[in-house]
Amino acid sequence: MLWRSKFPFVKNASSLAESELSEVRSELNCSESLSFYRNGTYLESNSSIAIIGTNEVYHVDQFLQDDSGIFVCEKEAWFDLYDIRVMSTIVTFTISVTCLIVAFLIHICTKTFHSTHDRCMMSFSVALFLAQTASLVPHITSNFCKANAILLHYLWLCVFNWTSVMAFDLAYTFSVCRISVLRSNVSKAFFKKYSLFGWLLPLAIVLVCVLLDLFDPSVEFGYGSKGHCWITNKTAVYISTTTPVVICLIFNFICIGVSVFGIEQLKKRSLEVQKNKKDSTRCTIYLQISVMLGVTWVLAFIVIAFPYLWLQVTHNIINGCQGVYVLAMTLKHPKVVKGVSRRFQKYKLSYSKTKSTTVSTLAINKLNTTLSYRHSV
Repeated sequence: MLWRSKFPFVKNASSLAESELSEVRSELNCSESLSFYRNGTYLESNSSIAIIGTNEVYHVDQFLQDDSGIFVCEKEAWFDLYDIRVMSTIVTFTISVTCLIVAFLIHICTKTFHSTHDRCMMSFSVALFLAQTASLVPHITSNFCKANAILLHYLWLCVFNWTSVMAFDLAYTFSVCRISVLRSNVSKAFFKKYSLFGWLLPLAIVLVCVLLDLFDPSVEFGYGSKGHCWITNKTAVYISTTTPVVICLIFNFICIGVSVFGIEQLKKRSLEVQKNKKDSTRCTIYLQISVMLGVTWVLAFIVIAFPYLWLQVTHNIINGCQGVYVLAMTLKHPKVVKGVSRRFQKYKLSYSKTKSTTVSTLAINKLNTTLSYRHSV
């Protein structure tokens, strides 16, 4: 439906006078919030449109199209619990966050976070935990939603950035110093540098984006606009999110390729095969994480282009499997297995000693009671 009007090119429908919007409200029979989406922030498919970033679909009788964009009547709610896309996100992210919490507790209880690899894995898990938790936060107010969109932009970039840090650390192991003793001496120094890069580089990217959005009239990222806590401008998504993600994934696969080559070279030396078995396991883990994240985001961009319901639900389910995978890798960690086994043996021994002491005490008390009775008789 093409509805041409006298309305100028505007950033938001709320900037127009109520008298000018009355005709639009009447056409849409709208008593809720009236929003305006600029050209380039939505996709047209047959007689319906889909909003980029949120994948909200509106049919022909639910929007009016102007020369510069579309008017949509939408109800601002925290969560539409009747939408299977929303429910799949809530359920899968809740499961993922719960698994990450369990993984944190296991690492803390077994004290398996002293090596550079373990610390990098913990940092990646923290970034993933915060990103998925922030994704579950309800849309309370427009300002809150905008702040949450900026936070989500930063956290998801951190998730990918930490995968690149881990991949680089593994490649560095084979390219510079392959002796684990030498690496252990500078483990803390490496991790400090990794932390600065892992957390501050995404911050710099997001800071530039936010400043451009605030002070450059020609740039609009659309953080949290229309009550959707993400970047709503299609071009901005490609520049500020897609480009860094693609760079990270390419870098990861290059580093993992270098690592695989190094592993194969070391396998030719039979004396060093056992010594580098852990590095081979790390390589497999990083490859699986990169592939999983890569598939998730490739599928996300496919969903933007083809907003079919089954694609969106599939993307949400795969996206929610990340925390489950981290927990599975934590449970397979050799130190975790040994730590849990050691604690179990300790508790078992303590229980046996307590039980033995209790039985001995009862036997002595019984003997004393018998002797006292005989003595009294």
